[in-house]
Amino acid sequence: MTTAIHPPRPPPVRLTETDYNQLADLAEALQTEGGALLRRELDRARLVREPRPGAVPFVRLGSHVEYRDLLSGRTRQVEIVLPAEADVDAGRLSVAAPAGAALIGLSAGDAFSWTAAGGRPHAVVVEWVRDPVPGAPAPEAA
Repeated sequence: MTTAIHPPRPPPVRLTETDYNQLADLAEALQTEGGALLRRELDRARLVREPRPGAVPFVRLGSHVEYRDLLSGRTRQVEIVLPAEADVDAGRLSVAAPAGAALIGLSAGDAFSWTAAGGRPHAVVVEWVRDPVPGAPAPEAA
C-alpha cells in the first residue's frame, strides 16, 4: 500500500489565541523558510479556546508530539518550542523550523506536506500529541 504524500487539502490548523499572538509576532520577524511556512499556517488557522480536559489534543507550544516523515519513514518525538528554547539534542524542535511550523495546530492522524525553497518535497504525519504539562512554565516570547 502506498502512502499519499500530498493530501488533497491540508488538514485544519487550530491554535489558542495565546499561541496565535506569540506566533504571529514571531512569524512576521522571521525571514526564513520556516517563517514563511509558519505565516501560511497562521493565515489558515482557526482560533479556539484553551482545550478542555478530554478534548482531542492538537500541537501547540509546549506540546510533545511524535511524527513520522512519510518520505524517509523516520519517526521523531519532540517538544514544540519557541526558537530560543530549541535544542535538537534534547528533542526540542523550534516552531520556526519548517517541520515545527508544519506540525503546529495538527492532531494525531493529520498529514501535511510542503515543498522546500530548493524544490525538495517534505511530508509528515502526526502519530500522537500530548498537551503541554499543566503547571510547567509557559514558553516565553523570544
